Amino acid sequence: MPDVTRAEVGRRLYHVHREKRVEVAIKMIQHGLGPAWQTLKEEEILLLGHLLQCTWNTIDQKEWDGIPFARVDMERVRKILSYGEGVSPGHNPAQAVVVEIKKILTSLK
Repeated sequence: MPDVTRAEVGRRLYHVHREKRVEVAIKMIQHGLGPAWQTLKEEEILLLGHLLQCTWNTIDQKEWDGIPFARVDMERVRKILSYGEGVSPGHNPAQAVVVEIKKILTSLK
């Protein structure tokens, strides 16, 4: 097994934690949307997850935990997805896009 630095372990733990928190948020959105969730394509769901991960990086953990993701309606999901042009793993959204997504999420409170 190769030597792994503490920094590498820390980075990996950070990524795993972020992925888990976003996974929970997506499940809450799915539950809140009910049957409307089925109208989303797999690529859109993956993009939504990527955009949420990028946004998670900028939100305080307590603030993230207070976002009522089950209240995200399809209009907001579509708005968030509209910011995803050109975004994919390795191609993150611009900081201004992340700010707009954060505004959408924090407006749910």
